[in-house]
Amino acid sequence: MMLPVPGDDELPLSWTRANLARPRMQQVRLPLSGLTWIAYATLPPGYDLLQVHREQSGHRLLLRGCAAGVAQRLARVGWETIRVGIEGIIDLTGDGLCRRSVRKMARAAARFGKVSEIPWSPTAVTRLRRLASEARYGQRPQLRYLFRTTFEPETRLFVYADPTDCWQGALLLTRPSATTAVTELMLRRPQAPAGVMEALFATAGAQLQAEGCQTLSLNEVPFHHLDQDLRPLERLITLVGRRMVTVYNAEGLYRFKAKFAPSWRPVYLCAQSRLPLLALVDLFTVSGCLELAATGFQRRQAA
Repeated sequence: MMLPVPGDDELPLSWTRANLARPRMQQVRLPLSGLTWIAYATLPPGYDLLQVHREQSGHRLLLRGCAAGVAQRLARVGWETIRVGIEGIIDLTGDGLCRRSVRKMARAAARFGKVSEIPWSPTAVTRLRRLASEARYGQRPQLRYLFRTTFEPETRLFVYADPTDCWQGALLLTRPSATTAVTELMLRRPQAPAGVMEALFATAGAQLQAEGCQTLSLNEVPFHHLDQDLRPLERLITLVGRRMVTVYNAEGLYRFKAKFAPSWRPVYLCAQSRLPLLALVDLFTVSGCLELAATGFQRRQAA
């Protein structure tokens, strides 16, 4: 598959567009480094990333989830960029969602329930929040700001429900352009039937393709790289991340996403105008990674 050609309107992961008068951004002040992290944003039509950059001129910004094209544009205006992971992209016109292994699992799940798209409503917001608390790993400390976790009008929600209308799994997406969609949140209950996630991706992919969408991003797999020619800071981030395997299984995430045979491309962390080590400490703390790691350490000590 050919990866999408980057354009000036390409956005970081979890950023999207909607019919708004002004941008709506999730901004997080990073106390140690003094940077402002724009975790995600919803932009009006016609807004691009550099326009946001200009309007936020009073802040030193940090962005994650940037593809190479976005990182290159930011580097040209003085930002520092480093690789922190890879993004998997499914070609919806290809056979990634029609592979035999995917179809087999989706058919198995279809025996016990069905997938449908849920329109936005306050009730649906509440039900998704409840599913998140009851899903696998729902009782652990949750990561924050790394992807969207709330059903908003500019997001799309597909759920797998059993015959009693109990939601057993869910897939939350954004649609940053007419031809691209991005996976935000994947949830399943511990007792959900096998194949629930495959059924969700197969149904959502078919619906998106019918609407003219060409690619579905599986979002980021952190701490993985297409090659090992890494700079010192990239090696440090990868080493720290992979030591969290007992509480955040990036390898398992990679294996799950790889079953859809996506194309992979690097993901960058970008900072204006340099990325200090304190910014990494900030990110580790405010995103919930530190709390998650501490919980894992406590469990190992108690074992």
